[in-house]
Amino acid sequence: MILIVLGCSLILAVWLGSQKSRGNSAAQASAFLPHIISMVSVGLIFQQMMDPDYGIFNALLGAMGLQKSQFLRSSDSAMNSVIFTSAWKSIGYYTLILIAARQSIPESIYEAADLDNAGSVRTFFKITLPMISPQIFFVLIVMTIGNFKVFETIRVMTSGGPNNATTSLVYYIYNKVFMDFDVGRAAAGGVILLIIVGIMTVLYFVSLSKKVHYQ
Repeated sequence: MILIVLGCSLILAVWLGSQKSRGNSAAQASAFLPHIISMVSVGLIFQQMMDPDYGIFNALLGAMGLQKSQFLRSSDSAMNSVIFTSAWKSIGYYTLILIAARQSIPESIYEAADLDNAGSVRTFFKITLPMISPQIFFVLIVMTIGNFKVFETIRVMTSGGPNNATTSLVYYIYNKVFMDFDVGRAAAGGVILLIIVGIMTVLYFVSLSKKVHYQ
């Protein structure tokens, strides 16, 4: 999920950040709009849209002649449905950060690249990507931490089901505290979560920090 969301955010940021049309501001606002909607509201809306019997997603699949899905009612597709919902909500936030990074690059650099007949692909990998790498690094860390503490989406859409297919570590901690009243196991889960996030962050810094180009 992390690479998919990061890739989509990067593509949108490069596209929207390089446009200068009048509708660009509206497009950026539209991309950011899902982020300001409550996660509870998003979860409830997508829960109805993914209803196997009356949901709009299965209606669209049926209209295209594709096989319908059980979405949240199947252990095989429930987690993917939750991931899709979370990704839809979060892409706009990360896109806005990367758009700001893209627009901070001086246009004179791109003009020089045009004079050297550098293609768009080479310009992206040699200029755009290195110069926005600090923001990409930041987004990657924030996104990783956010994925480990997903709670509202699961609580609203599936309650950890079916058959615990969507039970995350944070939701496990919630269940142990407020359902089973087992504070000890919940505290142990919190420590494990802290260790996992800490290890992932250190790995990111060790493996990627040297590839980040600070101006």
